[in-house]
Amino acid sequence: MPSPTVIPVFSRHRHPRLRYVLKELSRDLGYDLRLMTDPDRWKKAGSGAKVSISVDFEDETYLRLPAHPILHGGAPETNDLRVSTKDGVPAFFLVDGIPDYLACCFYALSRYEEYQPFAADAHNRFPAAESHARTNGYLHRPVVREWAAVLDHKLRTVFPELPPTKVHPWRFRPSYDIDILWAWQHRGVRGAAAGFRDLLTGHPARAWKRFTSSPERDPYQSLAILHALHLPPGPDEAALNPIWFWLLADNTDRRDPNPYPLPAAQQALIRELSSTNDVGIHPSYRASDSPEILRTEVERLAKLTGRAVRHSRQHFLRFRLPATYRDLRSAGITHDYTMGYADEAGWRAGTNLPFFWYDLEKEEATGLTVHPFVAMDVTLKNYLGLGPEAAVTYTTNLASAVRPFGGDFMLLWHNSSFAEEYGWQGWQQAYADLVMALRNTGNV
Repeated sequence: MPSPTVIPVFSRHRHPRLRYVLKELSRDLGYDLRLMTDPDRWKKAGSGAKVSISVDFEDETYLRLPAHPILHGGAPETNDLRVSTKDGVPAFFLVDGIPDYLACCFYALSRYEEYQPFAADAHNRFPAAESHARTNGYLHRPVVREWAAVLDHKLRTVFPELPPTKVHPWRFRPSYDIDILWAWQHRGVRGAAAGFRDLLTGHPARAWKRFTSSPERDPYQSLAILHALHLPPGPDEAALNPIWFWLLADNTDRRDPNPYPLPAAQQALIRELSSTNDVGIHPSYRASDSPEILRTEVERLAKLTGRAVRHSRQHFLRFRLPATYRDLRSAGITHDYTMGYADEAGWRAGTNLPFFWYDLEKEEATGLTVHPFVAMDVTLKNYLGLGPEAAVTYTTNLASAVRPFGGDFMLLWHNSSFAEEYGWQGWQQAYADLVMALRNTGNV
């Protein structure tokens, strides 16, 4: 593979924020946007494409970009966040009327707003309603990809000889949170209590099924259906590559319905899945507030699978920055998949591409890779109030917005979200339709 084209970027400031955003944009566009603070070195770097951030040079050909103070440690003012559509995309951080797209990218990827005071929801989460993207109507757009494309266009206007931009193949990737594997089977005291609750609340038929059905007829036992959906539909298609997150919590909180130790049948299933699929930990509700509980749950999964645990997604999508991500790193996690909202669909960090987490308090890029997802089943049905068919249309529209840029398109689903006995009538077929629409070709 040839080395990426080096594009020297001159700035008077060598701040970690600027270095970080240049590296992330390099990963998207396929260039090597190389920061330089020595003007003589920058001038001697060759006759190819060059960028200067807010500095003018005579007798040089270069793309000049504005410089907002946020990229060298400053804090934005309220006026800085007013949205403009100067280049046909929503942007802010205007400098002399020109958006600083590098600053916009940093603001989105670093999750800068989540370090500021906000009104948390009932689960102490940062809700979409508090976000700049939701407030200003661009949450459904992969704006970081759009800003990168605008910068690339500006570069090519000055330097048309630049090689083609990096191509990111479209990839639909299913992801599943297994909060509870069975609705009725292997539930012990909790299952019996739920059965009596069904009787008392007017669901005698469901209570009868709970006590008499075989494991393979359990309404949450959908893994065989999902495996069939992941298979290639034709000889020229590839199988999908799902990832499964397992809740291994203590029996101390009703919001963690899969108490440890697990039934032997579930332990065997986790071991079998981990031999052919990516699996990760689904840290419990209480683990979000306790590094010790998190480490215990990670160790449980490692013991079950016989391998180190590197992937994680928070139960209830509960995380706070920077504490949760620091805890994950301390527990050996290198990939997190929690970057999305419960109350809205869309791109929480403005991108569908994986990116490295920037610890804003420590002002350093980290080795934790963040994998965004765009929508969760419960969000579509319960928060947005969509029926199965409307959810398919809604989600494929989200895909259409990101398809031109390529890269990952991840959904969050639960094995329990096909159970007609619990209000999910029609969702099994809807999900099958989504998988067919979103898989390898990305034709939506």
